[in-house]
Amino acid sequence: MNKEPKIVKILQEHGEVSDEIDYFINMKLIELYGGGFTACQPSLVELEGGLQAIKMGIDYTYIDAKSSEVMGYGIIGSIYLNVENELPKIIYITPKEELDEKIKYIIENGIEAQTRTKGKY
Repeated sequence: MNKEPKIVKILQEHGEVSDEIDYFINMKLIELYGGGFTACQPSLVELEGGLQAIKMGIDYTYIDAKSSEVMGYGIIGSIYLNVENELPKIIYITPKEELDEKIKYIIENGIEAQTRTKGKY
């Protein structure tokens, strides 16, 4: 899908994904975009056409060398997963070019990173 799907209803605003789905998403982010991106803040949504999907934000992150804490600049994209089948399938993911534009904005505007919780968030 080339453009972000339209959400018609939020079925569950906050939730948690299984370790398997978390691993799948984060490995896919590394495969497609390299390091520095973390999927977070899952919600269950209904899209146009009635498909239920998990929507997660993509946070621009890094590990602080001094404190070893995960630091994040904020949500810069989205990923949608169809989980109605046995294996999760990506419906949509923000294109790398859009992520790069937002990262450039963060850097140019001196936005400070914030500490992130350990584990899934």
